[in-house]
Amino acid sequence: MLLLVMVKKKSTDLIVSSKTHVPDQAGRFQINEALAQKFVEASQKKTSINDFMNEFLMQFLSPDTKTAYMKDLQFFFDFLKSGNVLVTHPKEIQSYHFGLYRDHLLERGLSSATVNRRLVCIRSFMKWSVAARLIDHNPLDVVKLPKIQTESPTLAFDDEEVVRMLEAPDTKTHRGALHRVSMALLFNLGLRRSELTHIRLMDFAKERGHTVLRIHGKGDKIRLIPINESVQHEIQRYLDHLTENGVTLDFEDYLLQIELKTKNEKPIDGSTIYRIIEKYAKDLGINKRVSPHSCRATVISHLLDTQSAPIRDVAIFAGHANITTTERYDKRRQNLKNSAAYHVDYKKIS
Repeated sequence: MLLLVMVKKKSTDLIVSSKTHVPDQAGRFQINEALAQKFVEASQKKTSINDFMNEFLMQFLSPDTKTAYMKDLQFFFDFLKSGNVLVTHPKEIQSYHFGLYRDHLLERGLSSATVNRRLVCIRSFMKWSVAARLIDHNPLDVVKLPKIQTESPTLAFDDEEVVRMLEAPDTKTHRGALHRVSMALLFNLGLRRSELTHIRLMDFAKERGHTVLRIHGKGDKIRLIPINESVQHEIQRYLDHLTENGVTLDFEDYLLQIELKTKNEKPIDGSTIYRIIEKYAKDLGINKRVSPHSCRATVISHLLDTQSAPIRDVAIFAGHANITTTERYDKRRQNLKNSAAYHVDYKKIS
């Protein structure tokens, strides 16, 4: 069983900085210079599209969301620059800019889901511009987005491949122990890369008699995933490995530790998780396009194939707001054995 350390927070009085809301001897409030500067910067006239982008991103709380939106917006404006179109204000963005960018992304061979994500980001920026009264209407509303394909080039693992992947790492080494627990969590809990890398020890807790992992998912949504005994054993074995090598995790520490010498101050990079999955798949001769997302797809596909849980429960488990999204995750494609194709039988009428 996973050993959970429950840390009780000390009750503390509200501490007010001497630089804010504290009257001086004359009874006047002192000014927080840093805060005052932020207000000045926020109220200054916008002179570039980056100023508007930054203001747009202020509405989001998640750093990952901000980073993703910033990248998608930057891709769009870099595309316009490559065509000698320099945009300094949202009002300069036209529907044909958006349409040409859509066609450009499709011509590059990007998946329809990726194309839609990038385009929706730009639409959101323009929708915000309307709400902020920077423009009168959103000219991008008239441009159609490509239909998202239900099939994806990302494939899931079959059951035998999952077992081989989990048994492949040499857990006598720190690298192997890290790789094993990472894959165990991916294959059993269906986590996204960022969800896995951001797990802290404090995210494990007891809830109504269940050991659970608190996941901070997309859109800052929090979901609780029960941890079965098998996964608890994997985590405990990894924690024991750390302890045996002189590493004791504190409540706030990240679960996944790259080195034994010093503890991570930041979560490990998502690309590391990608390389782990790619490495073992290649070593085991699994000749198909796989990634950490394949592990997530494998869990959902497994649950859908076995029908061991209602699809609504699978959607909640995966953090999907819409069941349609869950259905698209059946990466094992089809149950070929039970395909309707075997029931086609034209008989001659005598």
